[in-house]
Amino acid sequence: MQRVSPQQKNRTLPAVQVFPGFAAPTSNTTFTPNQFFDVCVPNYSRGVVRLVAFLIRQALGWCDAEGNPQHERIRVSYNELVSRAGIARSEIRKTLDAALAGGFIECVQAGQASRAYSPAESAYYQLRWDSRPEYIKDPKTFRGFFEGQGNRTDIPNQFFDRVVPTEPLSVIKVVASVIRFSIGFQARHGGRRQEVRLSYSDIQRYTHLRDRHTLAEALRCAEDRHYLYRIEQGYFDPNAGRESRPGRFTLRWADASPFLTGLKTPPAQIEPHRYENPTGTGLKNPPAPV
Repeated sequence: MQRVSPQQKNRTLPAVQVFPGFAAPTSNTTFTPNQFFDVCVPNYSRGVVRLVAFLIRQALGWCDAEGNPQHERIRVSYNELVSRAGIARSEIRKTLDAALAGGFIECVQAGQASRAYSPAESAYYQLRWDSRPEYIKDPKTFRGFFEGQGNRTDIPNQFFDRVVPTEPLSVIKVVASVIRFSIGFQARHGGRRQEVRLSYSDIQRYTHLRDRHTLAEALRCAEDRHYLYRIEQGYFDPNAGRESRPGRFTLRWADASPFLTGLKTPPAQIEPHRYENPTGTGLKNPPAPV
């Protein structure tokens, strides 16, 4: 057999596509229940997050002129969950059971394995909705997504199509936290935040990431991948003074002008920031706030 040099191997590899930043949330968005961020992302496995995100994208990412979902019942095959949702085949059954038990989805037609003279049939699932008037954040009492008006956000489809199916859960969580507290937060007069101040403790409380090493690495990765942009680095005053401040974050947008007006340098022109070791000695900026 002919031996292939490392140089030849490298030439056959496909080029890695750099993420250009999120498209402006004026089109190509999914009108997403905020409980996906408040209940599902912080409390469930990567498989469940990917499954629920996939069904939200399929159900709510395609609506008619009146805003009604075109496909409420979603045909789910194992091959599609592997190739499009990014779920390992060996984890699919356990993931489906966990999403059903968590109240995020419901099965409207069970699947069927292939038999003699009978082809296999895919199962059909749909999102589960809750008609109670309360907006539930507690996973123990969650029984479906809030059905009333409000409590939803137009999320760029790239979050569902790029970030969720391909990234580790820790990266999904930190990107989701910036989404939730920036564009996912509606001000009193209806406007949406463009940026947010978040400390390490803020992100930990929301995402339930207990390990600060993991959190620091996830933030670094999210910046390197061009999902997030750090407008201002946080600072921790070791003397417990008033100099401590959280960092300022925003999503990295493909066209920064409508969202980051006032910045001297648009994010696309700035190299991603790499975080320092979060627990090493001699840090200029220890990591408690970011």
